[in-house]
Formats: sequence, structure tokens, C-alpha cells
Amino acid sequence: MALQELLKGDSPSRVRVRADAEVTLYLMGDASGKGFGTAWWNDRKMDYESGFYGLWHQGQSSNFREGDNLVTALERMEKEGLLGDKEIFIFTDNSTFEGTFYKGHSSSEKLCDIILRLRLVQQRSGCVVHVVHVAGTRMKEAGIDGLSRGDLIEGMLKPGTSPWSFLPLSQSAEERSEGLVSEWVRSWWGSTPETAWCDVPLTELTPTDWFQLKQVVGPRLWIPPPAAMETVLEVFNEDRIVRPHLPHVFVVPRLLTGLWRKQLSKDADVIFTVEPGPSFWKTEMHEPLLIFIVFPLTFVRGYRGPWLLKGTDAVDSVGQKLTSGFKIWTKANHDPGRLSELDGGLPQVWKNPEEWSRAILLKFLNEQREFPPVRQCLVRKLLQKLPDRPLPAARFARRGGGNRLRSA
Repeated sequence: MALQELLKGDSPSRVRVRADAEVTLYLMGDASGKGFGTAWWNDRKMDYESGFYGLWHQGQSSNFREGDNLVTALERMEKEGLLGDKEIFIFTDNSTFEGTFYKGHSSSEKLCDIILRLRLVQQRSGCVVHVVHVAGTRMKEAGIDGLSRGDLIEGMLKPGTSPWSFLPLSQSAEERSEGLVSEWVRSWWGSTPETAWCDVPLTELTPTDWFQLKQVVGPRLWIPPPAAMETVLEVFNEDRIVRPHLPHVFVVPRLLTGLWRKQLSKDADVIFTVEPGPSFWKTEMHEPLLIFIVFPLTFVRGYRGPWLLKGTDAVDSVGQKLTSGFKIWTKANHDPGRLSELDGGLPQVWKNPEEWSRAILLKFLNEQREFPPVRQCLVRKLLQKLPDRPLPAARFARRGGGNRLRSA
């Protein structure tokens, strides 16, 4: 049915990759048990709507109400001629709706129908749609949660309040934390040649550096705004091909992830999440921080392999331990007894999550310094997910005047 609707007509429809119009639209909505609210704005005006559900909608799941509320508002904007050839960002605190939009399907038939309606709006109007998941606490601060309950004077609905002040898409974690994020990263990477991993401190890249990477020496620390991540990944991919011996660390708030997280996750060896709560990323930041560590692809001093750590037991274990541990520390702000759940024991040793995470990351990075050089006897252990079959032999072949190792 979905394909029949999307392919209806004698000529194929066109889907825009980039919008033509200079005006960008923003839509934020929320649905409570009995009511709903949406607000949309651009650089000229803002409009909002609030109402109460009938019995049928009240009986539906929260995922359905959240998605239906946003798509209904989008359909109304289409009828009013507001969407033509424009780019629109839809903000929701419902991760299921965001995930269904980008996957294109769901196990729920009703959610699939909602996404189909959204795609048809996109097809008819020529608009470009992005769905952005935000924290529920941000939705409350912005006043949209209250709007779904009939409160019309909170957050961005207050006269003279800029709606963009509630959505820091153009601000980096470094800017929002006033330098505390990079200080925390250097506490476990090392800030001097004597203490830094691979004997070289991280270089924090500025927007100017992104386009002059050949002039930047040493490991890279990327702390870009979420809105710049698409561009950052383009220059990162080029840099990694040209300089495979350099490690990279990314620190990005969990915003606009539909545009960049999947791609960066394919390159990163270590991935973990920092929940709001530590001194360097306080509760008022709302969304967690996403940390990505990309190790070198070639031999460097102090790090001798393997070429790819991603997917090994050690990497998976440290990522899971850090992600779950930061969640426990956040819960411990209200219930200190939760610290007993920390993996690794002895919670009384750690005064705060900064010390706890620093100890884990220092231990992990030091272990990678000591990784043995790659030899045939170790290949099977390194390639843990390789099927159980004989490994190909290798021999040296002379090409172009140099020796290269190739499979026999």
C-alpha cells in the first residue's frame, strides 16, 4: 500500500535533497494523555496550537499520539502553503517517532501509516524534512510540554522570548560548558608529551582548522556544534585517509543525530554516552554527550595495533561500562545507594563521575599502549569475529621497486 501511494501517477515524483527557499521552518510538538500542543516558527513569525483529545485518541499509545500530533500539524501547514520547497526541522521528545522516520518502517502498522503521511507531505510540497529528538526536560523548558496541557505562557510562548534560545544546535559542547568538556577529555588523554597517549596531546580544532588540517599537527579533538557535523564528517573522512596514523576524539551533544551518528559510528572504535549531571556537563544541558574515540589505522609510537579495535571485547566492554556507569551516577544524585551498582566495585573510592571515568579511560588507554605487534600467531586472536577457517599465507612481492606483503 505504501509503495502504491508513493509511486502513484504517470510520471515519477522528485524528492529534494536540498531546499530551494532561504526560509527554514521549525516545528515542535508534544502530546499528553488528554491534550496536544504544537508550535512552529521561522525568522518572521511564530504560531501555536493547543487542544484536547477525544476518547479515541486518548485510547491510543503515546507513540501514536506524539507522531499523529506532529504530522497533523505538518499537513495543516501544507494546506496553508507554508512548506513549498522549504527545509523544516521537527523536534520531538519521542525517540520512537524519530527512529521510525529514519528507518522508514515500524512493527506498529499505525506508526507506519503516520510516517507514510509525512513522506507524502514531503513528496507533494517539495519540502525537506528532518526529525530531531530532544530531551523531555528540554520540551518542558521550551513550554511545549505545558502547551499540551493548556498552559500558554511558558518557555518560548512568553512574549519577547526567542524560540532558538531553547535549541542550541549551533553551539558546541565546549562553548556550552565554558571549557569544562575539553578539560575533562584532557584529564584522561593527557595534556603534556609526558602524560599524553602516544606521547602527543590532543589539538582542539577550530572551525578554521577544519579546512586547514594539513597544517595541524598531532591527534585531533573535535568539539563541533551539532549543526556542523555533516561538514565535519566530510573533512574528517578526507583527513583519516591522508593521515591514518592520527587518532581522533569527538565530543558532540546528542542533537541532529539522524544526520551524522550512523556514519561516525562506523569509524569510531570506542563509543559511549555521558548523561547530564557531571560538573563538566550539568543537568541543565538536557541531552547527553556522545563520545567517539577513533584509534590510528597504522603503526605509531606507543600503539602497535591492531589496525581496527572496533568490535573487540575490550572496546565493547569499556563502552558499555562507561555508558551504564554515567547513568548510575546521574541516578545517584537522588539516591546515593545506586552507586553500589557500578561495575568494578568499591564505589566509595570515587568522589564523582569525573574521577571514576578518568580511572577507567586511563586504564583502557594504557592497555592499548601495550598491545603486542601484529604477528601471524596473533592474527586469529585479533580477528575475533573471523569464521573458523585457515588463514591465507603471505609472501613478499616486489612491485614498483618496493616490497609489499600480499596474500599468496
